[in-house]
Amino acid sequence: MIREGNFGYHEAISMIIITITIKAFFSSPSAAIKVVGTASWYMTLISATTAAGFFMFQYILLKRFPNMNIMEIADRVLGKIGGSILSFLSFTFFIVTASIDMREFVEVMKIFVLPESPISFIMVIFALSVVFLCFMGLENIARFSKFIIYILAAGFFGVVLMSVPNFKTYRIFPILGYGLNKTIVTGMVRSSFYGAATVIGVFAPSLQGTKEIKKIGFTSIFISGIITSLSLLAFSLTFPYATSQELVSPMYAMASMVNLGTFFQRIEPIFLFLWNFGTFVEITVLLYAAIMIYCHIFHISDKRPVVLPMVITLYGINLIPESLAKVATIWVHALRMWGWIPYFMPSVILLIAALIRGKKGDANNA
Repeated sequence: MIREGNFGYHEAISMIIITITIKAFFSSPSAAIKVVGTASWYMTLISATTAAGFFMFQYILLKRFPNMNIMEIADRVLGKIGGSILSFLSFTFFIVTASIDMREFVEVMKIFVLPESPISFIMVIFALSVVFLCFMGLENIARFSKFIIYILAAGFFGVVLMSVPNFKTYRIFPILGYGLNKTIVTGMVRSSFYGAATVIGVFAPSLQGTKEIKKIGFTSIFISGIITSLSLLAFSLTFPYATSQELVSPMYAMASMVNLGTFFQRIEPIFLFLWNFGTFVEITVLLYAAIMIYCHIFHISDKRPVVLPMVITLYGINLIPESLAKVATIWVHALRMWGWIPYFMPSVILLIAALIRGKKGDANNA
C-alpha cells in the first residue's frame, strides 16, 4: 500500500515550485510574448498576484475544515453525490493537464534530442519513470523534490548568468508591450500558470496544519513568480521580439547560445538533464493528485493497483494531439486562458456553499 506520510514546509514548497516553474522551459514564454509583447516579464507577476488572491479562498476553506482535504470538504459541503461530481471534474482536469504537459515535453525532446525516435517510444520511457515515482509515494516525491530543487536552481541561474553577454537592454522596449490594459487583463487570466499550487488542497492532511499550508502556498507562488519573471526577462533581453515568439523552448535556445571561450560552450545537454528531472516531478505531482482524488471518489484504500491504469490513461490522452503545433496553439493555450476556472473555482464554490449552509469541520480535527 502506498502511504502519503507527512512532510514539512521545505519539501512542500520545493515540490510546488518545481511543478509551477518547469512550464517556463516549454512553449509558454513564447505564447505569452505573442499576446503581450515585451511586457511578458512583469505580466507574469500580475498572474502570480491573482493566483495568490485565489489561493486565499482555498486557505480559508482549509482553515474552516482542518485536517481535511478538498475532496472530503466537498463531500461535507455538497453531499456525497455533489462532492463526487466536483471531485471527478477536478480529477479529469488534473490528468488532462498532466497529459498536455507531458506531450509538450516529449515533443520538445523529439525536436532537439531524439529526432529519429518515435513519439510513442519517448512516451513509454517517460511513463515508466512516472510509474516509479508514483510508487515511491507522496512523502518520497516531496523529499526528492527538496533534493533536486537545489540542482535545478543552480542550473537555471547558471544558464541565466552565462547568457548575460547576450543581453541587449533595448530589446525590452516598448516597456508596456501591447498596452498596459491588455497586459493586466492577460496577466489575470493567465493566473492558471500558477494553478498547480492548488494541489495543496489535495495533499492537505500530509502537511503540518493550516499555518504551514498558508506559508507553503503563498511562498511557493511568490518564489515561482520571481523565477518565472526572471526567465521571461532573460528571454526578452536575449532574443529579438520577433524571434522569441517562434521559439519552441526559449530556455533551451538560450542555453545553446552560451559561448564563454573555446572550452565552455554548448551547455544545453546539462540543461536537458536537469529539465528531465523537473518535468518528472511536475507530471508525477499532477498525476498523483489525480490518483488521490480518484481513489477518494471510489473508496479505494490501496493506490498501487490504480497507478498503472492511470499512467496508461495518461499515455492514451497524450496521443490525442496531432503535433506540437496543435499542443501549443490549442491545448496549452486553452489551459492557460481558461485553466484558472478548474484550478481555483472549486475552492471558491465550496467556501461560499460552506458559509451559506453553515458547514464547518469537526472541533476535534482542529
